[in-house]
Amino acid sequence: MGEPAVDRRLSPRRWRILSFLALHGGAAVQDVALVLGVARLTAQRELAWLYQAGLVDRLRSNEDRTHTWIYDITPDGTELLRETLIAAGRRVPLQLGHRTWGAADHRLFLPMLEVSRQQPGRCELFQWLTTMDTSVWLRAHDLAHLRADGYGVWLEDGRALRFLVHVDPGLSGDAVTEHERHISGLDALLAAYRRTDRAVPVGAVLVIADTPEREEHLLADLVEQPVRTPIATSSKELLYRQWPNESLWRVAGAGDDRRRLIDLAP
Repeated sequence: MGEPAVDRRLSPRRWRILSFLALHGGAAVQDVALVLGVARLTAQRELAWLYQAGLVDRLRSNEDRTHTWIYDITPDGTELLRETLIAAGRRVPLQLGHRTWGAADHRLFLPMLEVSRQQPGRCELFQWLTTMDTSVWLRAHDLAHLRADGYGVWLEDGRALRFLVHVDPGLSGDAVTEHERHISGLDALLAAYRRTDRAVPVGAVLVIADTPEREEHLLADLVEQPVRTPIATSSKELLYRQWPNESLWRVAGAGDDRRRLIDLAP
């Protein structure tokens, strides 16, 4: 690593980079550029400064054929950020500087940000909480028994949708029957919402199924045993091909029609 810079006074943009890495985990240059809304060369220059200052480190996997550098905040960077937050009277987030990317970050967070950059003034990811911060949010609403991979607020065409998101990890355990193979893991998710008496303060709960087959079985289960909270489904395959705000969300009992994300808003 380079020698620490003598002057560690940070610009607002460098503070944003440090905060992003501390809250999300290691990221590539293109991810940092997307989050900041700047050119890739600008992000590269800022990361290089932070690296020379000893506030971020970088590494790349020998198995990665693209040889992409992944930048992460160092203990020094984390401590500087922590001290600054405390001095400003702000809360220090849990596990600051020790986080990794969650299941929903690549599936929704980054694609939603990209849509926001492509259509400024029409679309915006107004808020996003990581998995850990979503847990804090759920506890604050007396919903600690629920687990989610993220929380967000999406704005489009003058409307807003608050949502929770769950990413299906796929088949796990020793499923035996055909139904168990298609619903294993998702049944626990539905059970948590079925025993929720308190209203969940979101317009929709998004569930990203591992496969189209698992999505079909999930929808069938929801038709047979509805839940109070509105649930919309899609699949990883569809999200790979389309932007998350497009018409790829289904609601139980509504047939095969897929809705735009913002049309899930109450």
